[in-house]
Amino acid sequence: MISVDLYEIAEYLVMNYGYIGIFIISFTEAFIQPIPPDIFIIGASFFGLNPILSAIVATIGSTLGGLFGYFLGKRLGHPIFIKLFGERYLYKGEEFFNKYGVYGVVIAGISPLPYKVIAWLSGIFEMHKLLFAIGTIIGRLPRFLAVAYFGDILGNINKLNEFNIWLFYLINSHHNSILDIIILIISKTVYPLIVITSIIMLIKNRKFGIKLIFILFLAFIIIYSLKYSINEPRPYLVLDNVHLLCYKGNEPSFPSGHTTLAFTLATSLLFYSKKIGILLLIWAIFVAYSRVYVGVHYPFDVFAGIVIGIVCGYLINIDISKLKNVFEKIKINLGKLTKKEK
Repeated sequence: MISVDLYEIAEYLVMNYGYIGIFIISFTEAFIQPIPPDIFIIGASFFGLNPILSAIVATIGSTLGGLFGYFLGKRLGHPIFIKLFGERYLYKGEEFFNKYGVYGVVIAGISPLPYKVIAWLSGIFEMHKLLFAIGTIIGRLPRFLAVAYFGDILGNINKLNEFNIWLFYLINSHHNSILDIIILIISKTVYPLIVITSIIMLIKNRKFGIKLIFILFLAFIIIYSLKYSINEPRPYLVLDNVHLLCYKGNEPSFPSGHTTLAFTLATSLLFYSKKIGILLLIWAIFVAYSRVYVGVHYPFDVFAGIVIGIVCGYLINIDISKLKNVFEKIKINLGKLTKKEK
């Protein structure tokens, strides 16, 4: 209950006082209170603050707070420390300082170790104040900068998500009755064309046909492994005013299965016939566009499908017999090494 109240106070400070709030949290966390400033540095952009500047302010606050904890430890000594943190921390802290010295301050600054305990102990064991301050900065600044960078990435993810939705509406909202029919037909050609092409390849070039079926099956496994791992809902389940032309199921959205299989087929066929492969790549691009147009996928689902499809399709060019030879050589060499060890 107390920690929840403290968190609410900390959030209030950052929401209302910005960098001063982060400074107060960092300063007090360095010698007494349990709420670290990391979460507020991660959410700096949410609070309208610069993440890097927040990290620097937190480092200054933590260093000054640590020096205050150092002063308390030096003045109040063992009895008060034991009442606040317990006797166990005193003995463990002494072992820690004997082993690491000033490097212990750096380790505590950058790791989840309770820094406030180290600050008090530094004063109790009379570490040089300048060394303590330098150790704190070396430990705390990289940690807070890393946290700030992580928060910035999260902020960009939100921006990317907004762009993904904006691009979805840009494609999905521009439609007419004629295009609806044409693009819906293109969208539904994927599985029939895969079946027909696979049969033709098996008849004309059995070895290539078997490899093609294997590569398509591999792509299929990757698609559904990612779909149910990420479990992104379809756009029509979460967005308003979606122009939906087909499919109203609940199967996850990311990545686009039709797009992945279309590009797997097209890329694979490039290694059989460039002309056929290029024609199929043009078809695959239309399929990718159609999946957003008909309202069943986001653009990023489609982009992921394109990448996975191209990678899977390229695998058909790998000579399996050469791979077998490589693995056999590795096996022989490992066998020789094992015999030598014996």
